[in-house]
Amino acid sequence: MTCKNCENSLRTDFMFCPSCGAKTDAGRITFKKLFADIKERFFDLDNTIFRTIKTMTVRPEEVIGLYTDGVRRRFMNPMSYLGIALGLSGILFFIIQKLGIDLIDLEFLGQESNVPANEKVMNAIWEFSNFIFLMYIPVIAFAGFLSFNSRGYNLPEHFVSAIYTLAHISIITFPISLAIILFAPSVYMGYAFFNLFLMVAFSAFVLIRLHRYDKMGIVLIRTLVFVVLLIIGYFAVSIGIHVLLLLSGVVEFSDYLPPKA
Repeated sequence: MTCKNCENSLRTDFMFCPSCGAKTDAGRITFKKLFADIKERFFDLDNTIFRTIKTMTVRPEEVIGLYTDGVRRRFMNPMSYLGIALGLSGILFFIIQKLGIDLIDLEFLGQESNVPANEKVMNAIWEFSNFIFLMYIPVIAFAGFLSFNSRGYNLPEHFVSAIYTLAHISIITFPISLAIILFAPSVYMGYAFFNLFLMVAFSAFVLIRLHRYDKMGIVLIRTLVFVVLLIIGYFAVSIGIHVLLLLSGVVEFSDYLPPKA
């Protein structure tokens, strides 16, 4: 008998392939098998999705540390975790475009909603939200690499840490973000600002837990350096978005001027 997934030879009494772990008796798809697969993958409390979310919330060093040490089965791998985050982010911004974009208050923090560039930039952010989301991964990775490194991680390993961190923030805040868009879209910009603060705080929390330092003073200094680098990176991404929109012709310099009275 041959495994249909990895094509390795199997004994006829095997129920699972010892190579890839797939079931040997795939059979025809039925509604019973379909619902059983959905339940197993998404609603089983012992599933790695829920275990990863729970552990990343309270002990992120366990998830990230074990993965970088070669333990790849206990928790969800970073790319799959990121895939879930991107999927939820895509759903959220689709709903924003369809239901809540006209109700979002762009005057938060002093932005003038009558400046044409604001609307064009916001529309571009909604449309390319997942791409912009990914741009913050190298920002977190480089900031962490330059500030916390007691484990001697190389840059790709810091990318793993950043992927887990950013994906986790996106996943755990999704229900709140969705509720605000559906029921209170006018306060979404204020919530987004708070969410940015949460991302910075949780990123620092992950690095502090992951890279242990004995002296509290060293931890505080490294945390400060990390936050400063993260803020610089955030503004660099924001400026980069505007530059790209200007170069692509989506926004013009005149759009940044308020309309004449």
